[in-house]
Formats: sequence, C-alpha cells, structure tokens
Amino acid sequence: MPVLTLDYRCCDRKLPRYLKHSEVERVAAQARLQLVTAQTDAIPLATLKGLDGLRINGIAFDLWVDTEHPVTDEQGQPVLGVCEFDPHAGTDAAVLAISPVATESGDALMLSTFAHELGHAIFDAPGWIAAAARGPGLFDDVDPRAHKAYRTTTRDADHLAAAAAPGLQIPREVHFAELRANEFMGSLLVPRLALRRAIEDLAAAHGVQIQHSPSLDPDLPGASLQLTAEGQAGAVEALQKALAPRFGVHRRFIEVRMERYGYLPPSAPRNDARR
Repeated sequence: MPVLTLDYRCCDRKLPRYLKHSEVERVAAQARLQLVTAQTDAIPLATLKGLDGLRINGIAFDLWVDTEHPVTDEQGQPVLGVCEFDPHAGTDAAVLAISPVATESGDALMLSTFAHELGHAIFDAPGWIAAAARGPGLFDDVDPRAHKAYRTTTRDADHLAAAAAPGLQIPREVHFAELRANEFMGSLLVPRLALRRAIEDLAAAHGVQIQHSPSLDPDLPGASLQLTAEGQAGAVEALQKALAPRFGVHRRFIEVRMERYGYLPPSAPRNDARR
C-alpha cells in the first residue's frame, strides 16, 4: 500500500507558502525517490495508480483513484481530470479521477493529467482537510444542509502547458495552485537531471550540439547546458521526439521542460503543434 511522505514550507493552516520553482522541484524529487529508482526515466501510469495515500507535512490521508470512468465538471462538461476532497465522505481522502483517453497517445495524456492532479493533492488537499477539521468560521454558513466540497479541474491539454487559459480571470490563489501543480507535474515526470542525462545520450545522434556553462540560478548551482543545431532544420525537434517516449510523455512536454530548465537558447524557434 504505497504512501508518499513529503514536506514543504506551509503556514499553520497547512496552506503552502509561495514556493519557488526550485522548492517544487525538490518535492517532486522526494516523490520520485519513493516511486522509482534513481536511474529510471519514465514513471509508469500503473505506478501512480497504485498510490494509496499521502502524508504531507504530518497530515495523512487516503487517495481514491479512478482512471476507468469519464470525468465531468460541475456543469456536466467532459474534462481530463479532477482532484477533490469531500468533508462529508466519512474519511480524509483526496479523490483523483482521470478520464480514460482512447487514442494512440492517450497514456501520455493520462500520465500528465494524473501527475498534475497529484500535485493538487500534495499542495492543496492538506489545506482543504485542515479547513474541514476546523469547522465553519464565525461568519460561515452553519446550515447543516450545506455541503462544501473542494475541487480542482483539468479541463483540457492546454491546461497542462500553462497556468491558466489566456484572458481567463481567476483568483490569485488559484493561479498559484495551477502553477505549482504544473511545475510538480513537469519535475516529477521529466526531472532536470534525468532530462540532461538523456539529452547527453541522444543529442549527437540527432545532430544537436551541447554547450556546457555555469548555472546562473543560485538555487540550482552547478553546470548547465544549452543546445544548438546550426544548419540542421528540425534537429532539436527530432531530438525531442526521441526523448518523449523515454519519459512516457508528448514531444511538446519535452519542449516545455527544455525551456523551463534553460536548455534551449532564447532565440530558438518554438513549434506549438502537439505531437
């Protein structure tokens, strides 16, 4: 019965502080060490589905996982996944429900969605559970018929590549929650050092050159790398396509992580097509 035990900076209400990307990376690294060996690249979807619970900053709760049934939002519209906590369920448990995707690349999309919702369970569910344990505040509705559930929703694949849809007005705390969940997803499935190792393995075969340089990030000391492919159109994209199955994700996922880790030069062209 696998249970992940993790910690991060939080307030007395078990809500996360405004965590830096490097702190979210650290939490994802903690999780990976409890899920797969250090030399493993891809985390199988079955491994994530096998999680039974979480222990986050001392709060223990179950995970109820469903990947077999289509998921809808509050309006009944199809969505990729949700993370939910119902205080009236009778036990402390976060529900992770991921819609099955019946396409050739469906497993990759389900894996990304699961990792994103797991991020919400790790960073948001402890605060939900703590709030439910405290009960209603002085000005809250105390009607015994009131039924409040806490929920986050992954609506589509675009949700996994950005904090929010362009032009969408959302509360500040929701914005940061989506940033955390996406950063956790990316760092869990395609970690910085594992991606670097894979790039060094495959770059030469795809005509991509590697330039090593000191890291400019004080939170991530050590050497960094940048990729160049002068005169070879599509070489970096071909490398990304080769890397994607190694981590069980889409090519675009690899591109986003390369950008995030600073492995692509700022002037590198970006192909937004999802492959």
